[in-house]
Amino acid sequence: MKKLLVSILEGAIVGIAMGIIIVILDIEMTSTQVGILIGSAIIVTSFASSIGHLINTGKAPVFYEWVYNYDGYRIAVSAGLTEKLYINDVLVDEKKGISSKAELRSKLTTGDEVKAVITGGMAAKCELFIGNQLLQPTSTKTPYN
Repeated sequence: MKKLLVSILEGAIVGIAMGIIIVILDIEMTSTQVGILIGSAIIVTSFASSIGHLINTGKAPVFYEWVYNYDGYRIAVSAGLTEKLYINDVLVDEKKGISSKAELRSKLTTGDEVKAVITGGMAAKCELFIGNQLLQPTSTKTPYN
């Protein structure tokens, strides 16, 4: 996760450098346009870092991970460039691509339906349901911890 924070910092530096160039060249921009420019630089640099990780390792980076324990099952949900649902360390569902909402589904051997709903993009949140019961994660991993 330190790499993610480093890439965000790199993006901020690129964005600030672009802002300085705009001031030096006396290009007229509103503060909103400058903010959008700096924010875009942060996003592009972070995304490029993720793509570089994918190319170098063959694995998509995981930015978030939630682990749940339920009736002897270990259920894990991860989010990055792909969202994945694992039951007892076995991949049971996967969604590729970037979206603001992903829904993953499977069933336990007991027949109970498992549904994970991931929302929020960069500030991701996961809700895991067994049937209609909302579970709380036993552990979480984010870019910030």
